[in-house]
Amino acid sequence: MQQTSNQAPATGALVGHYYYGKAAKIFVIILVATLLLLAGAILYFTTLLPANGSGPVAFTTSSGSTVRFDGQVSLLYFTSGLLAVLGLGVAALWAWHSRYRHSSYELFEKGIAYTTKGVRTYVPFTEIEDLYLFSSGQMVMTGMITNLAFRRNASEPFHRVIEPLKRFHEFVQLFRELYLDARQPAVLQTLQAGGSVTFKYIATGEVWRKRVSGNFLDAKTLPIVVTRDHLQVQGSQVSIASLRSMDTSTWSEKINLKDASGNTVLSTVATGIMNMDLFLNTLGLLMEDSAAQAPQAAASQA
Repeated sequence: MQQTSNQAPATGALVGHYYYGKAAKIFVIILVATLLLLAGAILYFTTLLPANGSGPVAFTTSSGSTVRFDGQVSLLYFTSGLLAVLGLGVAALWAWHSRYRHSSYELFEKGIAYTTKGVRTYVPFTEIEDLYLFSSGQMVMTGMITNLAFRRNASEPFHRVIEPLKRFHEFVQLFRELYLDARQPAVLQTLQAGGSVTFKYIATGEVWRKRVSGNFLDAKTLPIVVTRDHLQVQGSQVSIASLRSMDTSTWSEKINLKDASGNTVLSTVATGIMNMDLFLNTLGLLMEDSAAQAPQAAASQA
């Protein structure tokens, strides 16, 4: 996704600049340093005591089990080691989680630029084929959007933006609106010309499995093929004219698409659909257009 052209792309006006804060990093550094210093101080204190001179030491835990040590020195060794392990564990956890915090973002009217380790990459919205919104962390079971991931196509890895980004929800909302504005005209033009557009979605069961396993970006997708007159999904082809309702209730997280007979055409977690806003908006426009043409078709046949 590295921009290599000598001519800068038309980005449009700058909408906002977003970055990850330093407060959490500073807190983790102070916490880890404190734990390691305490571990070192306790370890040094053991050199001032006679080796297990006070005899065995025992104490009962809150669960009722008894822990015994040969003496005060052994107890201090254990305490020092525990503090060191906790400190290193916090450092390792932060290092693992911070791998997504290396970038800053410039959001433009026509694309997004991100800078990672001094390298700036600009990606026009029109070149982003996959926009994936999903939930992770403490909010994973609620379905609240805490991650935004995008890529040009399936041959490239996703670039992931996570909730600790300052003004994250503002960033996500603006990204979605600008992306929809940039992609919608070309999609409608393709459909009106008689072409088809393929969207991808992750089945509901797969979405929930990813929420448990945590490997969110490694997911198997299924196709939804949209034309001006038909929708092809799960091996069935349904005419746009037969579609009657599209429920996108936020309480259930699901989109439920039904035909005139009340049969369910598609039922899946809405955020499992790549380019969710573009799909829902496109389908809504096609359904409105079909409904508007129905009376005219009936009148011409009368």
